[in-house]
Amino acid sequence: MLRLLLNRIALTIPTFVALMFVTFVMLRLVPGDPVEARRGERGLSPEMHAKALHDLGLDQPVSAQFGNYVWGILHGNFGTSIVSKTPVTQEFFTLFPATVELTLCATLFAILVGIPAGVYAAVRRGKFFDQALMITALTGYSMPIFWWGLILILLMSNTLHLTPVSGRVDLIKYYYPQTTGFLLIDSILNGPKGAFLDVVRHLILPSIVLGTVPLGAFARMTRSAMLEVLDEDYIRTAKAKGLSAFRTINLHALRNALIPVVTSIGLQMGSLLAGAFLTETIFSWPGVGHWMVQSIGRRDYPVLQGGIMLVALVVMLLNVVLDMTSGLINPRLRHEK
Repeated sequence: MLRLLLNRIALTIPTFVALMFVTFVMLRLVPGDPVEARRGERGLSPEMHAKALHDLGLDQPVSAQFGNYVWGILHGNFGTSIVSKTPVTQEFFTLFPATVELTLCATLFAILVGIPAGVYAAVRRGKFFDQALMITALTGYSMPIFWWGLILILLMSNTLHLTPVSGRVDLIKYYYPQTTGFLLIDSILNGPKGAFLDVVRHLILPSIVLGTVPLGAFARMTRSAMLEVLDEDYIRTAKAKGLSAFRTINLHALRNALIPVVTSIGLQMGSLLAGAFLTETIFSWPGVGHWMVQSIGRRDYPVLQGGIMLVALVVMLLNVVLDMTSGLINPRLRHEK
């Protein structure tokens, strides 16, 4: 296991360095000036503009800027926001719990719906439910998030008035100290009566929108894995011994079919963490994605660079943990690697 861990870390380092270089270069290719973006229509004199660029270090050669950028990251300094003058890491970890909470809820929704649906589709192979599920899963996997989010807002919020449109909680009715940053936990620890249910109501639509794509992936993968397992000899032996269909499917087949599904869950969680930008923007969810989308219009280079690298670092660490977990669950993978 130690060798597997060291191999994964060794592969992660060049990936991180390459991403750092690509992020820096791509941001410099985007048209716009951070100083002008901050001043807007008021404008600056050439002298004041040159001084502002000098204060931000943007008048230096690109190679020098990149060297300072790398040196800062090596020392744990991901920069300071041009707009708020706050360290990027401080802003990131203040907003990160909101993104994690949304990601976990979306993943839980996808697991609770996708895996049972995939199991039932495999058991009912070729039947109407199986075909309908595969069509639905493919549709959900291909559906644009922004379109799906707007449809749910129009239906659930504007027409039926069942869920809020945006935000994490109604701060006017339920204001309380945020100890952990996870409002589901904080509403129980510090919130007044009704705060927890309000947080849940705010989570419903973003979780469904963000969880639709992994739901389709989990359903299809579970079905595929179950079909392979159901054809194994030990399943036929279990049936021959007279075991009930429930015990055969859930005790023997599902437990072995979940090995690739667990790997898929970890990969999808990493994708959701990195790809929650659209969902957070649509629902004004105060997370990392919404923060970085706002920073694009402001040309806040340190926030964009630091935010991308911090998200990438979290996803890479999650993948390392996933590889280790997969090795523990399935010894064959550990020996192959």
